[in-house]
Amino acid sequence: MTNGLSKTKAMEQTSNEVLLPADLTAQNTVKYWKQVISSNSTATVFNASNVKTCDESGIALLFQIRNSGKNLKLVNLSEDIEQVYSTMTKNLTEPSDNGNRKLGFVESCGQWLLDTLKSTRSSLSFFGESLCAVSYMIFHPHKIRFKEIYDVGDDTGSNAVAIVCLIGFLMGVIIAFETALVAKIFGAVIFVVNGIGIAVTRELGPLMTAILFAGRSGSSFAAQLGTQKVNEELNALTTFGLKPMYFLVVPRLLASSIVVPLLSIFASLMGILGGALVMGLYDITPTQFYMQLIQSVDLGDIFFGLGKAVIFGYVIAMIGCECGMNTGAGAAAVGISTTKAVVRSIVWIVVIDGVAALLSNRLGF
Repeated sequence: MTNGLSKTKAMEQTSNEVLLPADLTAQNTVKYWKQVISSNSTATVFNASNVKTCDESGIALLFQIRNSGKNLKLVNLSEDIEQVYSTMTKNLTEPSDNGNRKLGFVESCGQWLLDTLKSTRSSLSFFGESLCAVSYMIFHPHKIRFKEIYDVGDDTGSNAVAIVCLIGFLMGVIIAFETALVAKIFGAVIFVVNGIGIAVTRELGPLMTAILFAGRSGSSFAAQLGTQKVNEELNALTTFGLKPMYFLVVPRLLASSIVVPLLSIFASLMGILGGALVMGLYDITPTQFYMQLIQSVDLGDIFFGLGKAVIFGYVIAMIGCECGMNTGAGAAAVGISTTKAVVRSIVWIVVIDGVAALLSNRLGF
């Protein structure tokens, strides 16, 4: 019992009490900051009974005292100062040592799932907002910026025709070669034309065009809007009373929805041309190729591919604009947004194409 009392008295003797001044301002807090820093190993009580006024520096000092550890204690803080303290520190968090802690497998999976859900929620919100904006523009055509749509379409469409035609041609050549090698074994080379026509018009033409458009133009949208976000240009538009959704996003959405189907037509035609050239090596004349093609491909196949291309164009532009407008601060953030836009676009292109293929199979279309 005697030893316990002696330890308590020793602790009381080793603890210090610091009386804070009436005006806890930037001019008076310097020496108290030194005491807070040097009191980590000594129990110190800071008495705030005299504090009447307090500025930002004083609030920062009080916050540091309360969150520095068990050795520091703040007492006798008045209700008025306590209310000011609560208001100014409500968005602050206590220091934690878990920032550098490596997450385990389960925690990493949970964090990934949480981030994915937040990103999906943000994307759905942006998708709904963009649909409302596009619908408003359609019902108010005098507000559509046709010059901006033309400029975006010319930049993303005209300059992409060459690469789209090249990829479409090579795609048709590859499909024809690979399928003809197998079909030749069964003497059914003529039916390779059916596969080329259907695959190119319904699937590969729109799909390859959309992937190229995502890598070339979707990333460009993200980089442009991301740079404007970093340079505070989006805030400037809002200050001038212009909504970025209507001023920047809608023209890109409309232009992409028009350009991607047109590019898809070029890709499909070049794919069919490449397949026709390969079929000539297997003694299939151009006339035979043409007759077999029109028998196997109908307008439904063409419009099905074009409908998917419209959806692809809208989704790519929407994702690119969303990633650009959500860019953080700094040049590195622009690069991150650009990469994120391309990856998201390709993932959603594949998902939408798979869903469309499944629905068309179930519905018999």
